[in-house]
Amino acid sequence: MLKKVEKKYRLRLPRKVVTVDYGCDVGDLFVRFRHVEHVEGEPTGDGRVIVYYDKRGKVVAIEITDLTTL
Repeated sequence: MLKKVEKKYRLRLPRKVVTVDYGCDVGDLFVRFRHVEHVEGEPTGDGRVIVYYDKRGKVVAIEITDLTTL
């Protein structure tokens, strides 16, 4: 799944995954790569993925809003 996201949105995601949370009620997947205090989320152009960045602009998490769309 992460390779699909990287390819589709031209992202370079970290390889170490800290936590994964799947919301089976809505079908979203949240993948955290690092724990940080402050993050900023930015949706992709199609709104299907939200990419979270730390203060330095590094990807710390992603949220796939609907797994069936990828």
